[in-house]
Amino acid sequence: MTRKSTPEDFWARVVGNRSQRNGCWNWTGATNSTGYGTVRYQGKAMTAHRLAAFLTGLIDTTDAPRDKRSTGFILHSCDNRLCCNPSHMKAGTYAENQLEAYARRRRTAYRGETHTNAKQTRESVTLIKDLQVHGISQEDIGALLGVSQASISKIIRGVSYVSSV
Repeated sequence: MTRKSTPEDFWARVVGNRSQRNGCWNWTGATNSTGYGTVRYQGKAMTAHRLAAFLTGLIDTTDAPRDKRSTGFILHSCDNRLCCNPSHMKAGTYAENQLEAYARRRRTAYRGETHTNAKQTRESVTLIKDLQVHGISQEDIGALLGVSQASISKIIRGVSYVSSV
Protein backbone atom coordinates (compact mmCIF):
# COMPACT_ATOMS: atom_id res chain seq x y z
CA MET A 1 0.00 0.00 0.00
CA THR A 2 1.41 3.39 -0.96
CA ARG A 3 1.90 6.36 1.32
CA LYS A 4 -1.19 8.52 1.93
CA SER A 5 -3.54 5.75 0.78
CA THR A 6 -5.26 5.32 4.16
CA PRO A 7 -7.06 7.85 6.35
CA GLU A 8 -4.38 7.44 9.00
CA ASP A 9 -1.62 8.25 6.49
CA PHE A 10 -3.54 11.31 5.35
CA TRP A 11 -4.18 12.67 8.85
CA ALA A 12 -0.50 12.09 9.74
CA ARG A 13 0.33 14.82 7.16
CA VAL A 14 -2.03 17.34 8.81
CA VAL A 15 -0.72 19.51 11.65
CA GLY A 16 -2.74 21.36 14.25
CA ASN A 17 -4.52 20.48 17.46
CA ARG A 18 -7.33 18.27 16.17
CA SER A 19 -8.98 18.26 19.60
CA GLN A 20 -9.74 21.96 19.03
CA ARG A 21 -12.32 22.82 16.40
CA ASN A 22 -11.44 26.53 16.12
CA GLY A 23 -7.85 26.35 14.85
CA CYS A 24 -6.70 25.47 11.34
CA TRP A 25 -5.38 21.98 10.65
CA ASN A 26 -2.81 22.56 7.93
CA TRP A 27 -1.80 20.11 5.23
CA THR A 28 1.99 19.65 5.18
CA GLY A 29 2.32 17.69 1.95
CA ALA A 30 2.45 18.81 -1.67
CA THR A 31 0.55 21.85 -2.97
CA ASN A 32 -0.75 22.77 -6.39
CA SER A 33 -0.11 25.99 -8.33
CA THR A 34 -3.00 27.76 -6.56
CA GLY A 35 -1.75 26.92 -3.07
CA TYR A 36 -4.16 24.11 -2.19
CA GLY A 37 -2.85 20.89 -0.66
CA THR A 38 -2.81 17.93 -3.04
CA VAL A 39 -2.84 14.24 -2.24
CA ARG A 40 -3.27 10.87 -3.94
CA TYR A 41 -5.84 8.71 -2.22
CA GLN A 42 -6.88 5.28 -3.46
CA GLY A 43 -5.25 5.97 -6.81
CA LYS A 44 -6.86 9.39 -7.41
CA ALA A 45 -5.33 12.85 -7.12
CA MET A 46 -7.42 15.43 -5.26
CA THR A 47 -7.16 18.43 -2.98
CA ALA A 48 -6.36 17.73 0.65
CA HIS A 49 -9.34 19.70 1.96
CA ARG A 50 -11.69 17.67 -0.29
CA LEU A 51 -10.29 14.43 1.12
CA ALA A 52 -10.66 15.77 4.67
CA ALA A 53 -14.28 16.67 3.94
CA PHE A 54 -14.89 13.18 2.57
CA LEU A 55 -13.17 11.38 5.45
CA THR A 56 -15.22 13.32 8.01
CA GLY A 57 -18.55 12.77 6.23
CA LEU A 58 -19.08 16.32 4.99
CA ILE A 59 -19.36 15.07 1.39
CA ASP A 60 -20.11 11.59 0.07
CA THR A 61 -17.55 11.39 -2.75
CA THR A 62 -13.98 12.46 -3.35
CA ASP A 63 -14.85 13.42 -6.93
CA ALA A 64 -14.91 17.15 -7.58
CA PRO A 65 -18.21 18.34 -9.06
CA ARG A 66 -18.37 18.73 -12.82
CA ASP A 67 -21.43 20.98 -12.75
CA LYS A 68 -20.91 24.45 -11.25
CA ARG A 69 -24.51 24.37 -9.97
CA SER A 70 -23.78 21.31 -7.86
CA THR A 71 -23.43 21.66 -4.09
CA GLY A 72 -20.31 19.49 -3.95
CA PHE A 73 -17.79 22.35 -3.77
CA ILE A 74 -15.90 22.74 -0.49
CA LEU A 75 -15.96 26.29 0.91
CA HIS A 76 -13.47 27.36 3.59
CA SER A 77 -14.68 29.73 6.30
CA CYS A 78 -11.07 30.43 7.35
CA ASP A 79 -9.77 31.30 3.85
CA ASN A 80 -6.71 29.11 4.50
CA ARG A 81 -6.09 26.96 1.42
CA LEU A 82 -4.07 24.41 3.42
CA CYS A 83 -6.70 23.98 6.14
CA CYS A 84 -8.23 20.51 6.51
CA ASN A 85 -10.35 21.25 9.60
CA PRO A 86 -13.89 20.11 8.73
CA SER A 87 -15.38 22.68 11.12
CA HIS A 88 -13.91 25.34 8.79
CA MET A 89 -15.61 23.84 5.72
CA LYS A 90 -19.05 23.50 4.26
CA ALA A 91 -20.39 22.09 1.04
CA GLY A 92 -21.75 24.68 -1.36
CA THR A 93 -22.03 25.77 -4.98
CA TYR A 94 -19.41 27.39 -7.16
CA ALA A 95 -21.47 30.61 -7.12
CA GLU A 96 -21.56 30.64 -3.30
CA ASN A 97 -17.80 30.18 -3.22
CA GLN A 98 -17.26 33.08 -5.64
CA LEU A 99 -19.65 35.37 -3.72
CA GLU A 100 -17.79 34.62 -0.48
CA ALA A 101 -14.46 35.32 -2.20
CA TYR A 102 -15.65 38.75 -3.36
CA ALA A 103 -17.25 39.54 0.01
CA ARG A 104 -14.00 38.71 1.83
CA ARG A 105 -11.92 40.55 -0.75
CA ARG A 106 -10.03 37.41 -1.78
CA ARG A 107 -11.09 38.13 -5.35
CA THR A 108 -11.18 41.43 -7.15
CA ALA A 109 -14.01 42.50 -9.40
CA TYR A 110 -12.16 43.88 -12.40
CA ARG A 111 -13.65 47.14 -13.56
CA GLY A 112 -13.02 49.59 -16.33
CA GLU A 113 -10.18 48.82 -18.69
CA THR A 114 -8.88 46.04 -16.40
CA HIS A 115 -12.00 43.96 -17.12
CA THR A 116 -11.37 41.11 -19.54
CA ASN A 117 -14.13 42.24 -21.92
CA ALA A 118 -13.30 45.96 -21.83
CA LYS A 119 -13.27 47.61 -25.22
CA GLN A 120 -12.70 51.15 -23.97
CA THR A 121 -9.87 52.75 -22.04
CA ARG A 122 -10.06 55.45 -19.41
CA GLU A 123 -8.98 57.93 -22.09
CA SER A 124 -11.66 56.87 -24.58
CA VAL A 125 -14.34 57.09 -21.88
CA THR A 126 -13.16 60.64 -21.08
CA LEU A 127 -13.34 61.45 -24.79
CA ILE A 128 -16.86 59.99 -25.05
CA LYS A 129 -18.07 62.12 -22.16
CA ASP A 130 -16.38 65.25 -23.52
CA LEU A 131 -17.89 64.77 -26.98
CA GLN A 132 -21.33 64.24 -25.45
CA VAL A 133 -21.01 67.42 -23.37
CA HIS A 134 -20.14 69.33 -26.56
CA GLY A 135 -23.33 68.19 -28.27
CA ILE A 136 -22.07 65.29 -30.38
CA SER A 137 -24.79 62.63 -30.65
CA GLN A 138 -24.32 59.19 -29.16
CA GLU A 139 -24.77 57.69 -32.63
CA ASP A 140 -21.93 59.81 -34.02
CA ILE A 141 -19.66 59.04 -31.07
CA GLY A 142 -20.40 55.34 -31.52
CA ALA A 143 -19.63 55.52 -35.25
CA LEU A 144 -16.37 57.36 -34.52
CA LEU A 145 -15.23 54.69 -32.03
CA GLY A 146 -16.76 51.66 -33.75
CA VAL A 147 -19.25 50.80 -31.03
CA SER A 148 -23.03 50.95 -30.79
CA GLN A 149 -25.08 53.91 -29.59
CA ALA A 150 -26.32 51.68 -26.74
CA SER A 151 -22.74 51.14 -25.57
CA ILE A 152 -22.08 54.88 -25.64
CA SER A 153 -25.28 55.50 -23.67
CA LYS A 154 -24.27 52.97 -21.01
CA ILE A 155 -20.82 54.56 -20.69
CA ILE A 156 -22.29 58.06 -20.33
CA ARG A 157 -24.75 56.81 -17.69
CA GLY A 158 -21.97 54.93 -15.82
CA VAL A 159 -23.63 51.56 -16.32
CA SER A 160 -21.13 49.60 -18.40
CA TYR A 161 -17.81 51.24 -17.63
CA VAL A 162 -16.83 51.86 -14.05
CA SER A 163 -13.31 53.18 -13.51
CA SER A 164 -10.83 50.96 -11.72
CA VAL A 165 -10.06 51.95 -8.16
